[in-house]
Amino acid sequence: MEIVINNQTVSNSLSTVTKTEKISTVAITPSSASPVLKSKLVIGLASDFSYTLNRDDFTVNATNVTNPSYIRYLKVIEVDDTAKTLTVFFGGAWSGDYQISIRHK
Repeated sequence: MEIVINNQTVSNSLSTVTKTEKISTVAITPSSASPVLKSKLVIGLASDFSYTLNRDDFTVNATNVTNPSYIRYLKVIEVDDTAKTLTVFFGGAWSGDYQISIRHK
């Protein structure tokens, strides 16, 4: 990419690498939550998740299945590397079904 500023050309090349690895969750406990009550959810990762769990390396969100523009971001409050679990805080949302997405750095 080239950018011209005040008759000076600046060249820059950017590249990214995206990993194609996908890991499934084993379970989410409890399997449902009240839309009006704040609660903790425990998400179990596959036992072969090869990275050390660090709370700051994860982002978790819940996307409403019928209205994908409605997204609730869940705060990761605890991780257990031995059990391969994340504990997230659910602050309430519209009633409905949600798809949980977990991203790891």
